[in-house]
Amino acid sequence: MSIDMELVADDTHEHMHDVEPHEAEPDEIHMPPPSIAPIILGFGAALFLLGIIFPPLLVVGLVVTVGGIWKMAHFPEVDLHPNWLTYLNDRKLGMWVFLASEVMFFSALVGAFIAFKIQEGFDEAHEVLNLPLATVGTTVLIVSSFAVVMGLEAIQSDDRRVFRNWMLVTLVLGLTFVSIQAIEWYELFDHGIDETTLFGTAFYVTTGFHGLHVLGGVGWLALLLLKARRGEYSAQNNLGVELFGLYWHFVDVVWIVLFTVIYLIH
Repeated sequence: MSIDMELVADDTHEHMHDVEPHEAEPDEIHMPPPSIAPIILGFGAALFLLGIIFPPLLVVGLVVTVGGIWKMAHFPEVDLHPNWLTYLNDRKLGMWVFLASEVMFFSALVGAFIAFKIQEGFDEAHEVLNLPLATVGTTVLIVSSFAVVMGLEAIQSDDRRVFRNWMLVTLVLGLTFVSIQAIEWYELFDHGIDETTLFGTAFYVTTGFHGLHVLGGVGWLALLLLKARRGEYSAQNNLGVELFGLYWHFVDVVWIVLFTVIYLIH
């Protein structure tokens, strides 16, 4: 009897030994290949920001940033499919979380600007602001959002040529907006409103961070266009375009709020 029990125990152990590896086998995860492109891009952006204090670094930072963008253009897009929230794409979820953090960031900036405006008035400085020029810049940014919508619709219809054309229009409009903002900064400096004044500090910090976001979007769009030229986007693969659209529309909405608070409300 004891011999039979030992045989049964051995058989059960062997059976469990055969089954456990199959049941414990983890899901296969395809990780993206390693790349230093994000590090190059981040280093270039840091140099570019330091160039505000030390101008020669502007050129170096711009070159390094463009090099990072070029290298990232050859980086394949990889989707990681989690076992939780399978109905929501992980990249889209990440973008919404990022935008939520950006909402809090810009809310703090706008709140601080409003507080300073109420306490100090900013009446004299407000007269110096170029409302017509800012209105043109706002119009340019709104039209660029329309161009993004048309580009996304084109790629979803698998019309790649029209998609690239609309994205190129968006790129030009984004650079135009940044140029308009640079002209206004020059005019304010010419009127003696610099970073030493309270209005200058509040204005340059608030609009400057938004301008950096626009520049970041322009860099992202340049990367997107490079990938589009290689035919990576189609009616079946256009999530990268949709994510860029979410970011760009957010930047547009933020500027509408800033334009209202800074230029229209006395």
